[in-house]
Amino acid sequence: MEELFNINWDKLLDTFREDKCVLFLGSGAYQAPGGMDLEEGLSQWLDANNPNHPLIRLYNSDGFFLLRKRRYQSRIITKIRKFYHQSFPETERRFKKVAEIPFSMIFTLTPDNILARTFDTYHFPYYSDFYFRHKKAPERFEVPSPEKPLIYNLLGNIDEPDSLVLTHRDFFSYLDSVFNGNSMNKDILQELENAECYIFLGLPYERWYFQLLLRVLSMHSDRLSEVDRFAFKEIENQELHELYTGEFNIQFIPTEISSFIDVLHNKCKDGGLLKTPENVFLDLINSEDISPEKIRNLLAKNKIGEAINSLRLFLDHFYRSSPEIKNDLIIIQGRFYSLKQRIIRGTINPRDSQVENRQIVDILLRMIPQM
Repeated sequence: MEELFNINWDKLLDTFREDKCVLFLGSGAYQAPGGMDLEEGLSQWLDANNPNHPLIRLYNSDGFFLLRKRRYQSRIITKIRKFYHQSFPETERRFKKVAEIPFSMIFTLTPDNILARTFDTYHFPYYSDFYFRHKKAPERFEVPSPEKPLIYNLLGNIDEPDSLVLTHRDFFSYLDSVFNGNSMNKDILQELENAECYIFLGLPYERWYFQLLLRVLSMHSDRLSEVDRFAFKEIENQELHELYTGEFNIQFIPTEISSFIDVLHNKCKDGGLLKTPENVFLDLINSEDISPEKIRNLLAKNKIGEAINSLRLFLDHFYRSSPEIKNDLIIIQGRFYSLKQRIIRGTINPRDSQVENRQIVDILLRMIPQM
């Protein structure tokens, strides 16, 4: 914890007051169910290191897959989606604090929606987008703010399979798209350039492609090399350490990610900067009248997000339900989030979105009697 005293906290908190602090999250900021790190958990879930795996020839140490046949990719994506649709209790507790810290933009280098799911659960407003290589960026742009930050998946979204970066082929196609500069809204790049501080948590510093990704993402502006950058990890490789500190202006602070989040959360609290959930969620928490009938009424009014949160509160506080019901609810919450993403992205036509919406409502209505 002593290392954290080296941070100029007054200067860092000023970047929050001026909406100029950006967070980057990598797999090291997560904890998979069972206490494993994210990549180990995913590898075990897929049985990826099995030499006789019918779909995967190799799961590289750099995190990319080599599949036995390209057509197997959709089956692997289905398995990965099920992994991320699980409950991640420790990660969600950590991300609740992240949601309360007034970042205006948060970029993830993982394809999941766990952070957005946490925002949804606690009724923190946000909007989201993701990099979809060789697809035109949405024209709609809303200037991000601490009250409604942007959550942006840099390497695609698990619920839009064609956007994912799983293999080396995908990654080089991704880089080609980045160089062409069509898949990220130019206003997002402008917001990045206007920032005064980047915070990196759990990024893959030792992997060769991360250096290339940093260069590519900052190639449009010399201004980005001047931004303060903090990373909370100790790099034992001295050459890598010098590369990142010299070339990318990253200050490494050897402390645990969870410790940094706790301290930053407390500093923001002391400075009066922490956010609180929307009133509707606080009303739900304080209400003793969350009933199945009220949840049905919310669904009848097509208030699906509010109904899902009411169901979760009901299960958590008013009823000893089975883990299976809670997991089913997490899955349907992910499906609802995916639908919202696809509508915003324009990758689903209105008729199909209406069908999907009705199916989600029907599933939730069938879940209520199980409680």
